[in-house]
This record gives sequence, structure tokens and C-alpha cells, in this order.
Amino acid sequence: MPHPSYREARIPAYEMIRFSITIQRGCFGGCSFCSITEHEGRIIQSRSEGSILREIEEVRDRVPGFTGVISDLGGPTANMYRLACKSREVEAACRRPSCVYPGICDNLNTDHSPLIGLYRKARALPGIKKVLIASGVRYDLAVESPQYVKELATHHVGGRLKIAPEHVRQGPLSHMMKPGIGTYDRFKELFDRYSEQAGKEQYLIPYFIAAHPGTTDEDMMELALWLKRKGFRADQVQAFLPSPMASATAMYHTGKSPLRKVKRQGGEVATPKSPKVRKLHKAFLRYHDPDNWPLLRRALERMGRRDLIGYGERHLIPPRQPAGWKPKEPRKRFRTQHTGLPD
Repeated sequence: MPHPSYREARIPAYEMIRFSITIQRGCFGGCSFCSITEHEGRIIQSRSEGSILREIEEVRDRVPGFTGVISDLGGPTANMYRLACKSREVEAACRRPSCVYPGICDNLNTDHSPLIGLYRKARALPGIKKVLIASGVRYDLAVESPQYVKELATHHVGGRLKIAPEHVRQGPLSHMMKPGIGTYDRFKELFDRYSEQAGKEQYLIPYFIAAHPGTTDEDMMELALWLKRKGFRADQVQAFLPSPMASATAMYHTGKSPLRKVKRQGGEVATPKSPKVRKLHKAFLRYHDPDNWPLLRRALERMGRRDLIGYGERHLIPPRQPAGWKPKEPRKRFRTQHTGLPD
């Protein structure tokens, strides 16, 4: 709980984790845009089942406002609990940045049985009405355990489940160290099947990144077409920002990929850096927003893809703005005044 000095103040970060339980730390995914592995380690540190269940009871008995719903059992990833290398010797010597890219390592144990057992015991506790999973599910691991997907879809989704394919094209995905979109399709098939069997209408909410190193305008165009075919309309989009300790940050600043042998000549990584290109990549993710149509029309004409401008199902954007449309006024930029105090 927050320190008493905050009194009745509302703290958004606390509201988010108020009824959630951390069951593990660390991640062996090795995504190049993420630094969790560097912060928390590649080897998963899992709490004991008893410790987790005791904390759920503590939340139930002591946290004000608890209504019987645990908002999350998770961590950096929802479903890496008790997953580890089958050999301690191999684990100690291995220097691979990821246990799941380009494919799941043969030495990785992907048995989700301990996590399934934890879910069942957690929701069986007296006074616990529902246990939700809000942490992101690593779906390439989940498809290795259909029973886990069934348990998740049947009991632990509040209507929507977030997952992160990040892109659909192999070029950007290879620089992100993420699995191909075919794995997403297999997970969605399982999720939809088990949701229907449970009599529930539930949806996957996929996250995507714009302007990641290794992403071209054509890549973003193909992602926009995929989104339209699937009926997705993103409300918010995430654009890549170079952050400390991430491999993709090295790509952004050097134009070279540290994921393979770096050479003085060749091996350059195309990186969207200019505000103009970054704005275009974000616009492709929000292809349905009329404010983005003028920019997208100019881009598609430049790319020789006027065939995607029209009113048909195969078209990405219409040739004209809607009646009565007015462009939004640009947001004002505020300059901070120098106060004489240290920054």
C-alpha cells in the first residue's frame, strides 16, 4: 500500500497494481527493443506456489476496496512461470540472447502444468471470485501447451487478452527477434476455439510497433493491409524509441545490427529516424483515421501503389476526405521558462 504520507491522493501506478500479484521475474525472450532481460536476467526466478497464494489471501484480507477479483497473476511475461532450461550445465554455458528465437530451443522446458495448477488453486481460494491475467502472454510458448490456452480462455480472460505480434513482415520481425505471424494465427485458432467452447465472446488485442529499426515504408503498408483484412482499428499506436540497454537502440544509433557479426562494409539496417518518416509509419497503423489520409495518399502515390486508393474492400484508404472534414490544429509546444533553479 502507498505510504501514509500520500493520505487520500489517487496514485495511478498504485491503482494499476493494487490487486495484482507478481509470480516471477526475468525473461528469456530477448526481444531487441526490450531491456527486461538486462534488468532482471534471462533465467526465470519463480516464486513458490505457497508464497503466491499467501499474498492473494493478504490482498483479500487487508487491501481496502478488494471485491474478489485479482487483476493479474504475472510479471514481465504471463506464462514463463517455472519454465527453464532442461540442463543446468547447458544453461550455465549458453550465450544465446533468446531461448525462443528463431525457434524454441530444444533444451527449453515448455511445460505449463505448474502454472495451470497455480491458476486453479488461486481461483479456488475462499473469497476469490475471479483471477484475471493482464500481463502479456508469450503466445509462441502458449501454443506448445494447448491445455494452458484452454485454461486461460475458459477462466482468466476478462473479454480481451493482450498479446504482442509487433509486426507481420519478416524483415522487421527478424530485427525484433520476434516469431512470424503464423504463430499468432495458431494461437488465435486455439483461443477462439476454447472461448467458444466456454460460451464466451472474447477477443485478442494485438500490439504493433511503428518505426522500428529494419522497418521500411512497404513493411508498414503491408501491416496496414493486414490490419484492414482482420478488421483491426488501433486507437493508440506505439512508435519505437531508443531506450538504454536494448539491442535495437544500438541498431538505431549505428545503423548496424548487433544480432549478427558486425562488418565495416555492408549489413546496414534501415532505421526510420526523421519525424516525417516516423509520422508516416504511425499513420499506416491508423489507416482508418481521416486525418492520416492525405499523408497516406501522397505516400502510396510515391510508392507506386495508387491501386490501394479507392472505396473497395481491397483498398486501404478512400480518394477523398469525408464531407465536412477539417484537419486538426497542431498541438501547441510549450517552452519551459528558466527559473534559475537546477534542472
